[in-house]
Amino acid sequence: MIEYRKDIDGLRALAVLGVVGAHLGFEQLKGGFVGVDVFFVISGYLITALLTKEFRLNQTVNFGSFFWRRIRRLVPAVLATVGLTVIAAFLLFSKEQFESTVWSSITAILSISNIYFWSSVGYFDADAISKPLLHTWSLGVEEQFYLFWPFVLIGLLKLNRLVLTKTAIFVLFSASFALNALFISGDLGAVVARQSKLLVNFNDGGTTAFYWFPFRIFEFMVGAGLVFIGPGIGRLRKSVADFLVLLGTSIIVLYMVLLSEDAVFPYYNALVVAAGTGLIIWAGKDSGIAGLVFGNHVARFFGRVSYSLYLVHWPIIVFFVSLGGDLTSLQSKLVLLALTILAGYLLYFTVENPMRNASYLTVKPLTYRAVMQRASLPACAALMAMLALVAKDYEDRIPVERKTLTNSEWRKFEREKYCTGEMPEFPKDIFTCQNDRNSSETIVVWGDSHALHTVAGISEIFPDTNIAIAYMPGCIPQSGFNGLVRDMKRKDLTESCIKKNRQFLNWASDAPKPVLTLITSAKRNTPKQIAEINHELTSYLSKSGHNVYILGDFIRPEMKLAQCRAVPDFFHTEEMLSRICGPKLKAVSKEVRYNLRLAELTPNYISVIDIQCPDDECIFTNNGKALHRDNHHLSPYGSITLFSDVRMLKKFMGLGRDVRGLISSQLIDSSSADIEPRG
Repeated sequence: MIEYRKDIDGLRALAVLGVVGAHLGFEQLKGGFVGVDVFFVISGYLITALLTKEFRLNQTVNFGSFFWRRIRRLVPAVLATVGLTVIAAFLLFSKEQFESTVWSSITAILSISNIYFWSSVGYFDADAISKPLLHTWSLGVEEQFYLFWPFVLIGLLKLNRLVLTKTAIFVLFSASFALNALFISGDLGAVVARQSKLLVNFNDGGTTAFYWFPFRIFEFMVGAGLVFIGPGIGRLRKSVADFLVLLGTSIIVLYMVLLSEDAVFPYYNALVVAAGTGLIIWAGKDSGIAGLVFGNHVARFFGRVSYSLYLVHWPIIVFFVSLGGDLTSLQSKLVLLALTILAGYLLYFTVENPMRNASYLTVKPLTYRAVMQRASLPACAALMAMLALVAKDYEDRIPVERKTLTNSEWRKFEREKYCTGEMPEFPKDIFTCQNDRNSSETIVVWGDSHALHTVAGISEIFPDTNIAIAYMPGCIPQSGFNGLVRDMKRKDLTESCIKKNRQFLNWASDAPKPVLTLITSAKRNTPKQIAEINHELTSYLSKSGHNVYILGDFIRPEMKLAQCRAVPDFFHTEEMLSRICGPKLKAVSKEVRYNLRLAELTPNYISVIDIQCPDDECIFTNNGKALHRDNHHLSPYGSITLFSDVRMLKKFMGLGRDVRGLISSQLIDSSSADIEPRG
């Protein structure tokens, strides 16, 4: 074993308290998430020092013993956290949230949750607060480091060339940092997305760099490099060491205070944090300041329990919010902080520390087979328990009157019922949803995903008319005109959006003229910008013979109302749901103002305010059923409900029919689809 350093334990305390503070929403620690990067540097240093010392003493490393120590150190606490989280999710979450939690728990056990969350979410998006195991992404990165670095390091040490080892560390550091530069500030992410069939859902470069291990190697290498530069320097003068520790500490603290969630990350910001951490580790052994700041009993206590604190803090926050807790309240933040410390200590005291030090788990010598035998049993048991829970008819836990389809089920229903068939005059690469009724007349809707969510309502209003939706998710029709470019977070998607919009106009100039053309999209840019471009688009289409209207964007609740209510009644009473499952009024007010301003500036504008917000109060439910499938897209049920309003039909020049009876008779009781909508 390497020499125990009190200052490194205290440094862990700074890291974990920064992360917890940021996630609790303390404004003074909005950049506290960089504590994860501090952990990466510490791991790089300690693992490298441990393996290097063992190799120099024995000229070999017992990998079985090494990995078993890692497993005993990390896995039991993860299994306990995952198990308790799944139980809590079973009692509190909707079907959609529960299924997501189960999948994330499985990937957390398998040390690949960073890849799972990369494929589905951005770290700071609105869905983060509904994912209680999101924070395990960092454990996935760290455990992937354990599987990679020991073999590389020992291979290098066996060559008995210190210069080669240092060079390899520098090369790995440089290559990893260069990947950040290429993916975040360059176009490599877009190239990979286009070329790789496996990565069809490839995220923007910043998200990829945040989650994937190769982009974090440079942080681990900062720690690893310290092992090989320390001995050659000798002991530092106390004054120099104190200065370096203060400098490193100041860098980390300043980043925790000043860095925002919108900052470029990891890339150069993570490098600065890693450098600050490296200064503390390198100089801390010789510094009196390090002992004072990081070596005291309080700091060491939080350092010892830092792993357990990290594991429990995010599930506690997520479940608190799911029960209607107010995370903006200072009192709530302080209570949650105390609860996190208590729960973290209990996990450390009852699981982490006993499992790490239990004598019956430290039998030697350990072979690879012995490691696998000891590790596989608890991991498989946890996996089997969760799979059994999923296989069970677990939806019995949710009362029938609260049930609804998941977001993905609504999308499936929408496409299977309303996006069937292809019409030769409407190219599939432009019109990605077509409802072919073998009619001589077609209604066209052009826009982003908010154009697609109109398909159910328009299809039912016009039952004898073809419907063609020209849409691309996130791509507003105005992008590419009058200097406005919608940033899609990936250069190839941004360019595809502009190309698709121009293709639509080219098609419109020669195509058979639809009986009606609607332009609609989510609220982007300012009403003035959008109105000016809308005027040009409608003028062009009108000259081409199109009957064109601008359809206002429906007001969004900014809250997943359907999923909020579709929860078990173990703890969520109807009174509680009425309190916590409501639209965000500030966001609703802002949306209404946007629509009213756009209506003032836009001719041929169909206002949805008249329909959705009668008497100055916006409607988001009908007969107790939410109209949106998520926080901003209408469900097919909501689309038909809102489009059935007679005032909307008048705007369509009497071409449609009153479909209010269909809301209950056709959609809810439909037997033509595999999925039965219920909310």
